[in-house]
Amino acid sequence: MSEHEKHSAFLKSLLTCDDNAEHHGLQERISRAERDEHCLGCACRLVSLIALLALAGLGYCAVLLPEFFQKARHFYVQVFSALALASVLCLTAFIGLWLWYRSIVNRLHDEGRKFIAALVQSRSHRGPAAGHHRDKHAASVHPLQNEDRSASPDNKTLRKAS
Repeated sequence: MSEHEKHSAFLKSLLTCDDNAEHHGLQERISRAERDEHCLGCACRLVSLIALLALAGLGYCAVLLPEFFQKARHFYVQVFSALALASVLCLTAFIGLWLWYRSIVNRLHDEGRKFIAALVQSRSHRGPAAGHHRDKHAASVHPLQNEDRSASPDNKTLRKAS
């Protein structure tokens, strides 16, 4: 898993923490853009493979066809040349589209980071409600810490060690 995929998975998990329609919409747009980016990456790999096969075919023609340099209009030479040219043109277009989709995904990730930052900030500004919940939780975990010890007759204080 690449760093980009790790960051994306982490961002998606953070977006699921809040049940907000806007967050769900953003999550769906991120998923759609990542899916489109992945499809374009697969298309780039496929077209690259076709271009390599066409170049290998041209190499095969250059080595094994005796009239390759004299008669360049051989059927196989024309087919492999057209295939190589079409593949290079498609690859150029697909790489441009892939870069465009990558910028869209990065923009959506930035938007998601802003949502998460706003969510964290809004939760940190709530203050007393969150603190009250935390104190209540701490009292249930450590019941002896919150007892009034001055009322017990065995209350002895210890001197501080120096």
